[in-house]
Amino acid sequence: MNVIVLFWASLAMTLVLGLAIFVRHRRRLALVSEQMDWNREQLETVFAPSLSERGMGYALLVLLLALIWQTIQQSFDFALLLAVATAVTGLVYLADVLLLRALRRTVLASAQQTMPDFDAVREQLNVEPGLIENSRSFFPVLLLVFVLRSFLFEPFQIPSGSMKPTLEIGDFIIVNRFTYGLRMPVTNDVMIPLSLPERGDVIVFRPPHEPSKNFIKRVIGLPGDRVQYDYGRRELSINGVAIDAVFEQREADSEGRYTLYSEQLGDIEHELYLNQSGPNRHPHEWLPAAGVQVPEGKFFVMGDNRDASHDSRYWEGQRRLEQRDFSNQGNNAWGFVDENAILGEAVAVWMTWKGWYPSFSRAGAID
Repeated sequence: MNVIVLFWASLAMTLVLGLAIFVRHRRRLALVSEQMDWNREQLETVFAPSLSERGMGYALLVLLLALIWQTIQQSFDFALLLAVATAVTGLVYLADVLLLRALRRTVLASAQQTMPDFDAVREQLNVEPGLIENSRSFFPVLLLVFVLRSFLFEPFQIPSGSMKPTLEIGDFIIVNRFTYGLRMPVTNDVMIPLSLPERGDVIVFRPPHEPSKNFIKRVIGLPGDRVQYDYGRRELSINGVAIDAVFEQREADSEGRYTLYSEQLGDIEHELYLNQSGPNRHPHEWLPAAGVQVPEGKFFVMGDNRDASHDSRYWEGQRRLEQRDFSNQGNNAWGFVDENAILGEAVAVWMTWKGWYPSFSRAGAID
């Protein structure tokens, strides 16, 4: 079954169970709100959840865990899950304040007047159902995380070596969400534009061929630029001008042997890797020798590990093969990153996970 269908089905069942718990608790409070005489057993009965409510609570917990598991296993959009969790806990918290809190206080105030051992009994009572208590506790935290993640800063982990040597596998990075404008949560549409990516920026985005995933690459071509790439010589040209790559040194690690170069893109100087063994030819190469012009609202991106990066040089070729669109009726649909698919600018590494422990030796700004 499609993960989106599972998500919304689980969410609907969660809301139904939550509403049922809420309604039963309110009905019980309303029935006894005008009672005058109280004893310990009566007060405990009012606030103790029934067997059916306990069952619904456990079912609710299972459904919530299922939602989280779907998100992790299927690379489903975590932003949507966070938005839903914030909205649901906020609504439960608000409904409790408006509809239940006064009833609870009325019952407790009445019991306090007629029960000599009220204080001792009150300490042992859980006067809020678990759904309400947890919502009240989690909502402020979820709201803070939601605001920070949606509008300010968001953490990501680097899963591959496509951006070496700038970013290593296991690096934890901070992405500035408002560099290019304030965006709508979940949909990511720009609400208030502030600026556009510049050549050389490292950005996190949702690629055209896998819009449910997050990629990180470097901006090479801006709207209106003509980008050329000589696959044999591994030479990049922008608007007819070859971009010089200055030799630095040779390096090696467990994944390969590289030649390290420095490259100037706009105002940004950064390092890149080329394989010492020569260029790797990819079956999805699609850029013609004359290059391609970047459309308005689009960007051409590449990884710094030039011979080991699946990026704008290959996505369009993959589309033509998958869709058997050899006459390019899609008009280079997968060749570029859309402005509304950009999540933000990668600005710093704050931690690297090495084996079983964290390291902060690579912490610092991203060039």
